[in-house]
Amino acid sequence: MLLFLSLVSLTTALISVETNEVDTEDVHTTIVEREPPKNYNDEPFDDKFVIFTVASDDNDPYQRYRRSLRVFNMERYLRTLGLNQDWLGGNMDAPGGGYKVNLLKDAMKEYKNDMDTIVMFTDSYDVIFVWDKSEIIENFKSFGANFIISAESWLWPDNKLESQYPEIDGKKYLCSGLMMGYAGTFYNILNYKDIKNTDDDQLYYTHVYLDKEFREANKIVLDGTSKIFHNLHGAIRELDFGFGNKRIANWEMGTMPQVIHGNGPTKIDLSRFGNYYPSVFDPSEGADGDCLICKEKEGRVNVTEMETAPLILTTMFITERTPFLDYFINMTFAQQYPQERWHIRIYNKVFSQADLVQELVNHHVINNEKQKFASVKIYQPKSLSMKGNMDMYDAGMKECVELGCDWYFAMDSVISLTERTVLKDLIYWNESIITTQLTQPGQYWSNFWGDVNKDGFYKRSPDYFELVKRERKGLWNVPFVNNLIAIRGDVVRSGSVKYHHEKYDDSNHDVSFAANARAANVFMYTVNLKYHGHLKRMENYTDANTHNDLWQIFINPVDWKLNYIHPSYDKYAAKMRHQFPQPCPDVFHFPLLSKKFSWHIIHELESIPGDVFAGSGVNNDNRLAGGYENVPTVDVHFTQINFQQEWLKVLRDYVGPIQMRVFEGYKFHGSAYLSFVVKYHEAGQRKLVPHHDHSTFTTNTALNRQNIDYEGGGSYFIRQKCLVRDVDIGWTLIHPGRLTHFHEGKEITKGTRYILVSFNDP
Repeated sequence: MLLFLSLVSLTTALISVETNEVDTEDVHTTIVEREPPKNYNDEPFDDKFVIFTVASDDNDPYQRYRRSLRVFNMERYLRTLGLNQDWLGGNMDAPGGGYKVNLLKDAMKEYKNDMDTIVMFTDSYDVIFVWDKSEIIENFKSFGANFIISAESWLWPDNKLESQYPEIDGKKYLCSGLMMGYAGTFYNILNYKDIKNTDDDQLYYTHVYLDKEFREANKIVLDGTSKIFHNLHGAIRELDFGFGNKRIANWEMGTMPQVIHGNGPTKIDLSRFGNYYPSVFDPSEGADGDCLICKEKEGRVNVTEMETAPLILTTMFITERTPFLDYFINMTFAQQYPQERWHIRIYNKVFSQADLVQELVNHHVINNEKQKFASVKIYQPKSLSMKGNMDMYDAGMKECVELGCDWYFAMDSVISLTERTVLKDLIYWNESIITTQLTQPGQYWSNFWGDVNKDGFYKRSPDYFELVKRERKGLWNVPFVNNLIAIRGDVVRSGSVKYHHEKYDDSNHDVSFAANARAANVFMYTVNLKYHGHLKRMENYTDANTHNDLWQIFINPVDWKLNYIHPSYDKYAAKMRHQFPQPCPDVFHFPLLSKKFSWHIIHELESIPGDVFAGSGVNNDNRLAGGYENVPTVDVHFTQINFQQEWLKVLRDYVGPIQMRVFEGYKFHGSAYLSFVVKYHEAGQRKLVPHHDHSTFTTNTALNRQNIDYEGGGSYFIRQKCLVRDVDIGWTLIHPGRLTHFHEGKEITKGTRYILVSFNDP
């Protein structure tokens, strides 16, 4: 029976989200107006310019670095050292990195005596270029120096050297992540002295710079005012995004750096700048910005031709009692993806919902001869009782490895999807980890964070509200995602991401996952170009009733509508009076409730121990204030099951707007004298005598099927001489209650008829 009540048509209409306006932080005005970038593809190759970097892994930060060069047609100057080789420079969370110096020393031998070629060295994982080569070269030559090293306000790694630093304009401490100069001078610097691979590279360059004689002989200076290079550590607030002029500006120094370095603890801040520059997203264009990177097709997956679809594994995780669980499972199975290339796993830790999970899987798989899923498995509470969340989520990824899947999806039961293309839409982007933006309707609670604090927990980012409200629509590199996560198969197989982390307890498995991804240089993205669904609120959900979702209209109103309001309701709510069906004069007909609601409310009442309808159908009725019913029915009042307030909200939110369209000039006051379910049965009450209703207007909703569940019946309006029958499930008659519409309930001849009646505005 639970299965029958749960399998309903799945609504895929988009749900609008109302949000309040939020003041954004003040933005500084950029220093100098600049023209937008020119077409760099027309620039001739300059054989007197080289960019060196070191990268041992071809990972997400390295690909971001390369893309930033491609924007300005500068990738052709790049030479990457140490790629796909073991890193020999020690732990970079501590002093180390001498390996970079030695790689450069070997590569620069060919430039030993070359004072014409300009060589730039930058780190790669935490660096982006934000402007072009011509300006870099122009600014370099304006220094009148042979070699320039970037500067920062933090002295590292040896504080004892502070007194030896000369005073300069701007920041005076050296940062070795960015530097450039004439090749011959660079070669001299690299051969200043020997260095071990695990020695500290920044300390090496510090000794070079603090050697006054060597510094002056080789004309070495620091870029203290960010004329070319800007290091973010200790200097994030100096930068203005400069959206209007499409340039990042250092408002404090009055400069526009061309290279940005997220040194030290500023990796997330660099990613925020990297969400906009270079040519990534322009919020100054259009109503919700211009996602430039979204238009790039290179590296994307063709999801329109799925003959060779990637092999995927979707895992559904049910870790707490979940409202509208059947909808979550049904919409997952309803995703448009070739079943032959699709493995499904369900991890359920909730005993009270185990039967429902099993019956839904039986319907979609075991009893469905047409299904072609590669495999489907359920892990129920007994088998998971000894597993923590971290164990369970890591087990899901382990299965992906064993199956050789190309994509892995972790889906928490808190999500409600409204589109059937979610799997394809996320695969298309081909990012290491990606989610679609999901929020609680009308709230700012989402499945991503724009920033995290030093402990890895939520910290509000400057642009978080703009993203959540979809005032900026694009592809966003963020430090935390959860609830619906797509992970590329090669990332899963690498073992670089997992849920276990010694710093976090089991309840923070999602925080742990994100921390591991950040540490492994695996980027996490959220995309908010398309509305795919939302998050439910899970608090205080109980199993006190048979169909607890009926009581969720205040907590999860959007999900209540998706599940319990007729899928055609919105179309009728936009109609004019003359467009409504009118089977009798001033008796209008419209779709209000879904079949699922109808079955659920009947089953809820019939599942109450004993006969909840017993004792009704007589004149003396102590449920009423006066204790007497003139025209009694066999019924259950919503006050008996603590559903009256929920039903009043349905009347106010969904019946009120219809009433104002069909009975113009009157506005529903939002009250109902009685709301009740009537049961006509061939062995009980079969009809209702003529009567007026104690209401300004009445609603009468069919809850089951004429000529299938019962025969006969109908509402007969005596003055109008009009009989209304054949009302579909969930469709509602709305008519005046007093004076004009004297009516009766016609006799049923077979079966059981249920209707839901409300006497509105008594």
